Amino acid sequence: MMVYRRMHRLANAVIVCCLFGFIVIFLKAPSEEQRLRDGVPVLSQNPGWSSNDWDGLNKEVADLLKNESNRLSNNEKPDWSGWDFKPGDGKALTGAEIVESVSFLNENFDILNSAKFGDLSNVKTILVIQVHDRPVYLQYLIESMRNTKGIEDTLLVFSHDINVGINNELIRNITFARVYQIFYPYNLQLFPSIFPGQSPTDCPEKMKRDKAQEMNCTNWSYPDKYGNYRVAQLTQIKHHWWWKMNFVFDGIVDKFGMNDPWILLLEEDHMLAPDALHVLDIIVTNRPKYCASCEIISLGFYLKSTNKYGQDIARLGVHPWYSSKHNMGMALQKNTWQKIKGCSEMFCKWDDYNWDWSLMQVSAKCLPQRFRVIFTKSPRVIHIGDCGVHTHRCEAHKALQSTQELFRQHKDLLFPSALSVTDTSRRSLKPSKENGGWGDVRDRQLCEINKSPLVRISAQESSVLQDMLNSKVQFPLNRTVSSPVTTTTINSHNL
Repeated sequence: MMVYRRMHRLANAVIVCCLFGFIVIFLKAPSEEQRLRDGVPVLSQNPGWSSNDWDGLNKEVADLLKNESNRLSNNEKPDWSGWDFKPGDGKALTGAEIVESVSFLNENFDILNSAKFGDLSNVKTILVIQVHDRPVYLQYLIESMRNTKGIEDTLLVFSHDINVGINNELIRNITFARVYQIFYPYNLQLFPSIFPGQSPTDCPEKMKRDKAQEMNCTNWSYPDKYGNYRVAQLTQIKHHWWWKMNFVFDGIVDKFGMNDPWILLLEEDHMLAPDALHVLDIIVTNRPKYCASCEIISLGFYLKSTNKYGQDIARLGVHPWYSSKHNMGMALQKNTWQKIKGCSEMFCKWDDYNWDWSLMQVSAKCLPQRFRVIFTKSPRVIHIGDCGVHTHRCEAHKALQSTQELFRQHKDLLFPSALSVTDTSRRSLKPSKENGGWGDVRDRQLCEINKSPLVRISAQESSVLQDMLNSKVQFPLNRTVSSPVTTTTINSHNL
């Protein structure tokens, strides 16, 4: 009987402990609102915004992430939010007028924070970020840049192929560096149903050529090497990248007479280590010693494992440049870009919608010598983009958390005083075959046009853009939105 009572008391004690633990866990559990924000860091408050402003911004980013699949499934609906076009009484603008407006904004952008940090004469590094429509990732990137030592000495150039109000709000509230915004003018947001958008008369991607010829769709005679027809959403990525690069050198570096800065290429789903610019500066300063013939620096490297991150944190590699290994966090200067631009015909004709594999062909087949690269063995630019063009069901915060943890674990090893080359190779890997998606002659012609972003294309002259420039675009009346250079009254939904 005594044993039974003791067992009964022990069981009761266990039950009480379990109940107490459950109550503690319940009280500490995030609220429903916080669960909606899972993966969205609450930004440190900018003095220019109230706490309610920041709460609203984070809530909208969370809602965008939550509704990603629905938003993507409705991308056929024209969306001109963010554009401040002012149509006349006819409520329509020509394509030429739209392109002229976007080009004017690009070329006359008021550089943000220049009063605080000075003009561009002392900028040695330009961070060029290619942005699409993933504000969650963009928010992560901006936060990582905020925490990068030396960021106040740089210029941040954000290049967009879609004008999204929340992205603009994130960018315009950057106070830690100078900022320049540009927008690819021939984008699918403005021209979704006429080339370079996806015209209703274009051939379906997977249609057989004989069927396409019988149907007499616009581009039936221009499938790619695999028999597939263009997909505008994919071809725009390469168009945007090529246009952006040319605009940065022609419309910013040359226009402002900058002293040959290094151009560091990033994307919206990258993150910077706190010592990324510190490491870049060491490499630039010691490049004659590390590899005088290396024209590209890469701060990104696709790691199979992070087990040796601390061991390799002050180590560099010197290899022939290879696109799939060294395309992340690339840095180059104008002289190198001029060599690439001189091979525009190969870049623009190569049947691959990927800019990096097209650049690989330029390096391997057009230049007298292949590019060589100095790269960090432990990357200072990390790719966290699980959600992208081909993947929509994902959890962005997991990649963010693992990257933040990686930097936390090695915080005492960051900012090395010196770097050394420990991995040298002269073995050039064979370039891959074309990936396709770039067989349409119109894309190749547009690519050549994008080589000269400051040159206006007339609606009267014969070009691949003639139909688009002469088209009429209807805009809704009585809508007040934010533009790339000015902010007017907008409702809370658009921030």
